[in-house]
Amino acid sequence: MAGLLNRSPHPSQRIPNLLLAAVHDLVLAADPHPAVGELSRWYGSVTDRPNAVGPGLDDPWPHFRRVVLEHPGVADRTATRSTQTNEVGRCATVMPVLATMEATEGSLALVEIGASAGLNLLVDRWSYRYTRRPDVSAAEVEMARVTGEGGPVLTCELRGQGTPPIPERPPIPAHRVGVDLNPVELGDPAQARWLLACQWPDEPERIERARLAIAEGSRLRPRVEPGDAVDRVTDLVRAAPAGLLPVVVSTWVLSYLSEPRRRELSDRLDHLGSVRDFTMVLAEQPELITGLEVPPRPDGRPDGAATALVRIDWRGGERRARRLADQHPHGAWLEWFAT
Repeated sequence: MAGLLNRSPHPSQRIPNLLLAAVHDLVLAADPHPAVGELSRWYGSVTDRPNAVGPGLDDPWPHFRRVVLEHPGVADRTATRSTQTNEVGRCATVMPVLATMEATEGSLALVEIGASAGLNLLVDRWSYRYTRRPDVSAAEVEMARVTGEGGPVLTCELRGQGTPPIPERPPIPAHRVGVDLNPVELGDPAQARWLLACQWPDEPERIERARLAIAEGSRLRPRVEPGDAVDRVTDLVRAAPAGLLPVVVSTWVLSYLSEPRRRELSDRLDHLGSVRDFTMVLAEQPELITGLEVPPRPDGRPDGAATALVRIDWRGGERRARRLADQHPHGAWLEWFAT
């Protein structure tokens, strides 16, 4: 089974998530293979009452193993596809940063790298709910709600003492474009289903949120161009209309690049910043993006498994990086540092 992970031609995709997504895709497609039908009884993404995982007959492993070893579709998917989560929950942490820039510097031109289907370009379409727990054992208390124009409600728990600058409405980018090696065509049911397959099947709320976002994205069709982020990003920023502040957004993308390519991206952005003002907002796990300088936490605590939310401004040829917060990789919580 593990050998199937080596079928991908891309080393960054030789990961368990790709194998899990390949099987989940067959479950979502209601594939007629008997083992797929048996396995689907444990998947909350296709049944309201999934089996509990346990020993004996409650163990899904034999069925999972049979699907992987017997169904040719698994090997085909691990050899030809890549993970495409396009997690819209991350908009809940990026949105306040974009709103601050819109309020202080004017209309924005979003340029997202690793944009997948472009769902995170639709930051103004989602609604947002921010909560806080008075203490560890208490229930969540709603602190703020921001209403967008459609789609799902994204809930984010605020942690720590800081509070992000939550706006009255989401920012509305005046221009938006993404770039991805393999853009997802939401008009293709199989490609849209793959986005769901890359979600965790035991998180039904997240699955439903993704379904709503895909439906909205299918209607609006955000622009995502094929290409390599390192090669294309500077051209896309240069092409942003005059009078708009270009904002490059990267959420859990840079860890898939090799360290030399990350350094090359950094060099290209610094060169671009010498001729045009722009900003980059990135949400990445510091230990996974070696070769790039990530500002430390302002309290001096060492980095852990959290995702760092960083704003990098190039103004008048000068570069300034600020660590605004730490967050959950999918945007489920946010610990705000900035004042």
